[in-house]
Amino acid sequence: MEGRRRVEIYPSDQERNCLDNQAASLKITRGQLIRERALGAVAPSPVDLSTYQRAIDNAARTVSGIPRCQLEAIVASVITTVAAA
Repeated sequence: MEGRRRVEIYPSDQERNCLDNQAASLKITRGQLIRERALGAVAPSPVDLSTYQRAIDNAARTVSGIPRCQLEAIVASVITTVAAA
């Protein structure tokens, strides 16, 4: 790992699960997701943040009992799929 240094983060269990779900929906590792997000390498979203938040809020109102981090992964996956079509 010449030229690279280890950086540690300490997410909560819920944050870690959310990262895992997002990484799985993108078919990459959690470490790769964090690295790409930190370095700005993740492709820009086809929607802005407020639209994304509204989509998550609407999903949360429509379907109860699903943790928000799982809804975020579902919404992100749907947006990615639709944008790629």
